[in-house]
Amino acid sequence: MPKKSHMTWVPAGKRWMKKSQGKMYSVSCRQLNCPETREGSIDAANAWWEAKKTEIATMPPTEEEVRANAFKVWMMVQDWHQLDEASREKLVDSMIGVGKYQKIKGQADSLVAEKPAPADRSIGVQIENWEEFLRKICKSGQMSEGRFDSYCRAVGIFRNWIGETNPVDVIDEAKLEAYFCHLTVLVDGKLYSTAYAHTILMTAKQFISRLAELKLIPLPGNIRSRRMRFNHSAPKTIETFSPAEVRDILAACDDRSERLKLYVLLMLNCGMYQNDIAELRKDEVNWTKGTLTRARSKTRERNGPVVTYALWPETFALLKKHKAVAGDIALTTENGNPLVKFSLGEDGAMQRYDCIHAAWRGMAGSKDKKSVRLPMKHLRKTSATLLGSHPQFKFFALHFLADSPRGVADRHYVKPSDEEFALALGWLRGQILGTKDGKPAA
Repeated sequence: MPKKSHMTWVPAGKRWMKKSQGKMYSVSCRQLNCPETREGSIDAANAWWEAKKTEIATMPPTEEEVRANAFKVWMMVQDWHQLDEASREKLVDSMIGVGKYQKIKGQADSLVAEKPAPADRSIGVQIENWEEFLRKICKSGQMSEGRFDSYCRAVGIFRNWIGETNPVDVIDEAKLEAYFCHLTVLVDGKLYSTAYAHTILMTAKQFISRLAELKLIPLPGNIRSRRMRFNHSAPKTIETFSPAEVRDILAACDDRSERLKLYVLLMLNCGMYQNDIAELRKDEVNWTKGTLTRARSKTRERNGPVVTYALWPETFALLKKHKAVAGDIALTTENGNPLVKFSLGEDGAMQRYDCIHAAWRGMAGSKDKKSVRLPMKHLRKTSATLLGSHPQFKFFALHFLADSPRGVADRHYVKPSDEEFALALGWLRGQILGTKDGKPAA
């Protein structure tokens, strides 16, 4: 019968390992001065672990552990409002030993009086400090205004759930698990999508990790638990407009605004979102050939692909007509202002407006167009899905979206043909607009 081991044998490293109280311990056969086999080193490993357990048990707690434990117990005692001082002392002494109450009370009093002050350790104050740190990163250009705003919104949900007046010391493994369970209930009730819950949870974990980096709390042992995560990358049904719906939308644009029609056509023709349209530069358009060459605003910082789109005659005509008079940006408002803007004000508050979405909302919510059933971002998805349905042009669907390369072939070897892509866009025009010539702009 094989001997029972107190540690786990790792053949690849010829060593023994053991996790205790959140910390991993390891010892090699060479350190044990034993044969580099399980059978030859098991006795020495067991003896080593017994000695290590004694060492761990007699090891004094760190200053961080003393601070956290003393404050937690003292906060627990303070919450027992129904007990008088004598009853509190009696209860605590019965739980953890005679005389412990006065000792812990003295430690907690000194900690509160020194560092950190209770107000500085409140969750609300620490979240404000983190947001200020992120704001400086944003102002230096290392983070987009939209990403900063997303962080603030997500951590605000955590703050409201846990209580901004509570000290950061209430954050531990049990609290983090409770927050995850709270989010699962919201996902199950269809109040949050799994992707949104994932963002909220990851933001809370980033905030908690920062507290640990600043040595304000111990890092919860389950912060990287594979059980506490949301499967936000699972395939989802892609909703798209039908070609008939798109033609109805374009007809409604004819009645309301040529500019809105141009924005819709750019989304259908070039896979753009509002920010892509707002950041389109004049030098990215060939005003003679009727082509548009650029990387998506979202992926250009990650070396996203540069794609050349053959503009449809309808798109090119409106783009030339509404081309901005001054500046490098191709399209602006009639007053020369950006179509979309996200920025931080002097007071640090997020300022944003989106003229493109506002125009869409005015059309989609008008009296005669209440049936517009999807947001405008689905225009881009509609075109990509149609391309994906073609036996030959389906290979251009990802190229049309201009997303970051997904594999080695995409990054280094495969360069789609601009001529074939122009034919694909011509076919797409025929499917969406109902034209018969199927030709891109000349």
